[in-house]
Formats: sequence, C-alpha cells, structure tokens
Amino acid sequence: MPGTEEIDAFLKANAEHLTVIGRAEDVWDVLVPSYWKETIAVSLALSDRGIRADAFFMRAPEENAELAYKLLLQRNERAHVWKFAANEAGDVSLAAELPRDAIADDELDRLFGTLITLVDETYVPYMKIAFATSLEEQVRDGGPGIDQPPPWAREWEKGT
Repeated sequence: MPGTEEIDAFLKANAEHLTVIGRAEDVWDVLVPSYWKETIAVSLALSDRGIRADAFFMRAPEENAELAYKLLLQRNERAHVWKFAANEAGDVSLAAELPRDAIADDELDRLFGTLITLVDETYVPYMKIAFATSLEEQVRDGGPGIDQPPPWAREWEKGT
C-alpha cells in the first residue's frame, strides 16, 4: 500500500517548488508557491485510511461575511478534493482527503496544483468582498492595493 516512501519521494522530486519545513512520523509541513500569497503552508497527515491535507487560506472577513462565505461555498463545487471551511472564529482554511491507494505522483501533483490554482483564483475576489474598507484605507494611505501583482509575483512570472 502506498505511503510514506511515496510522499517523501514526491516531495524530494519536487523540491524546486515544494519546500518541506517540518517532518515527523507520517506528517509533513510543506510550503507551496502562490502567486498572490507568496506561499501556502500545507500540513499533510498520513493515516491507515489515507492522507489529509490542511492549509490556511485567510482570516475571517471583516465585512460582508455572508457574501465572502458564499463565494467560498461556490468555489467548493469545482475544487477537486479541496474544500473551504471556517473555524469558530471565522478564519478560513482548506482541507482535502485522498484514500491511501490514491497516493501516487500524479494525484499528489494534482493535489498541490489544484490548491495553488484555487487559492490564487479566490484570493482577489475574497479580499475585495471581505476586506474592502481596509483595502481602500491602505491604498488611500499610500500602500499597495490588489489591482497590481505583489512584489514576489515578478519572480513567479519569470519562472513560468
């Protein structure tokens, strides 16, 4: 049955893009590149039944919570195995589960690739809904908005 060795091999083979920042028995903490967030921290936990992946997306909305959560629920429909969820404080994370027999390079690649796409496609709309007033204040005070790519995106664009 696939498991630890396959995950270790996949992460090692993809070390150019995926950075393992922590490792314990059957648990990996990985940084995944993101255009809008720079990196996404993902925790992988292997069990007898499969692998669970958890990633923090964004803190709770400051405003328009109903619209912000509606956006996330709509994204769940096309998110492969990833699903948006909110904790008691309203902070948003993503969770995915794969059965153990699905642990193979192509499924792990799809797991991480779908996460990157989902986060990058959801970031700007979520920010515009959930943090509109803060963004306006930030721009008014001379700070960056979200109408321009973040500074680290220049490196991302060079690599594509």
